[in-house]
Amino acid sequence: MNTLVKVVRNHWPAWLGIALVTAGVVIILVGPKNQPWGGLLLGAGVALLGYALFRLPLWDRRALAVGGNVALRTLAVLVILGLVNFLAVQYPYKVDLSANQRFTLAPESQKLVQNLKQPVRVIIFDQQITPPARQLLENYRKVAGDKFSFEVIDPRSNPVKAQDFGVQGFGEVHLESGKRRERLREPLTESSLSNAIVRLTQSKQGNVVFLQGHGEKSLEPGQRGSMSQAQQALQARNFNVQPLNLAEAGQIPKDTNVVVVAGPQQALLAPEARALEQFVNNGGGLLLLLDPLEPAKNDRGLQDLLKWAGVKLDGRFIVSNTEIIQGAGRGVAVTTRYADHPITKEFGQSLALFPLAQAVDLVGEGEKTGVPLFLTGRGIWAESNTQEDPFFDPQQDREGPLPIGVAVEKGKGRLVVIGDSEFVADGLFNLQRNGDVFLNSVNWLAQNEAQPLSIRSKDPTNRRLNIATPLATSVTLLALIGLPGGALVAAAVVWWRRR
Repeated sequence: MNTLVKVVRNHWPAWLGIALVTAGVVIILVGPKNQPWGGLLLGAGVALLGYALFRLPLWDRRALAVGGNVALRTLAVLVILGLVNFLAVQYPYKVDLSANQRFTLAPESQKLVQNLKQPVRVIIFDQQITPPARQLLENYRKVAGDKFSFEVIDPRSNPVKAQDFGVQGFGEVHLESGKRRERLREPLTESSLSNAIVRLTQSKQGNVVFLQGHGEKSLEPGQRGSMSQAQQALQARNFNVQPLNLAEAGQIPKDTNVVVVAGPQQALLAPEARALEQFVNNGGGLLLLLDPLEPAKNDRGLQDLLKWAGVKLDGRFIVSNTEIIQGAGRGVAVTTRYADHPITKEFGQSLALFPLAQAVDLVGEGEKTGVPLFLTGRGIWAESNTQEDPFFDPQQDREGPLPIGVAVEKGKGRLVVIGDSEFVADGLFNLQRNGDVFLNSVNWLAQNEAQPLSIRSKDPTNRRLNIATPLATSVTLLALIGLPGGALVAAAVVWWRRR
């Protein structure tokens, strides 16, 4: 050991030269191009190695053998480290270990950018962007290759470009593809960016009308049970959305792709029901969101249409053993069982919640042309008695699993019937898979399977520990007083014993 220390001490120029040569080689191989540092370090390292070799006592064979052995081993380690670093830069590989794959693009986003027909460029007019935003854009570029690029431009340094895009302040994000441009009016997230790419690169997805005049849910924000979030989500996905009073209009507009009937409280007129049936028969898409009502009103004048489609409404409220949503009581149906259908095939084991729902069954011809989209689990049943606290009565009630929604293909048209409309109301629309159920249903009814379905952001998993106030107070006192006080007492005891 003493000999080795002596050799290292006497031949420090050699070790420093080896380090400089290795650093220079690594910088030349993987560092920025057109910079002098790699060459300078390599030259300095070679010079130090030459000086060390000149000083080396070649007649001392033992010192030469020991020094050479150490030099070769050190050089081998440095070369290995340099190669590992080179391979890591040339072939980067990352693993997303987050619970919900937060740092990986959703399959819908990947499919979207992989199928781009024209390159898309994202321009951020700001001095710099945050690391999460840059990582998100890098993920898009990694998947899309040369079809996607992004650039950060300081509007003060390039006022001509900022004026060309009509920039009014820092932080604006604009997209450009060919001659088309789109400004991102929401925070930069995967959801907002993917939807902006859809709007920029694809034509309108279709026209969606919401039937009004029978107590359906309103599209105006701020009203009780409003569907304004659903409307905004459809518009973000390049759908034209309009309300329709069929009794006044007399007919469904010819360019309509999907009609949504969301929670009507009164029966539709016979001509309106026939118009909807004819609309589906001619190749349109119809989405019926029908809450359970008293038996005499439950069909809302749609009995002939439902019979024609092979669909039957159960009419009984679905209840569960436990309260799923705080304050919502036990009348919330939960499902994690989905059909292998374009609407639900990507849902996996995630939740969808349906407050005040009823079962929807396929009967007759519907059993051949329809598919139950989602089923409740056990511990959930259809309750007949609404006057008392719910309890399962096997003589009158219907035990789960229960189908809550069905999809039917009838001729050229399509029909989706879901026994609930509350799940798309503001405040519940973005809860779990609720919004995906609605958006994917509209997309399927519009016969846009070639387009991406719902593209939504992945929120971080909430891992906060919620504890009661008394326990939280106890933990705080223990951390602020108990532990420091215990340490002081222990120190005092040790001091007293050693005194």
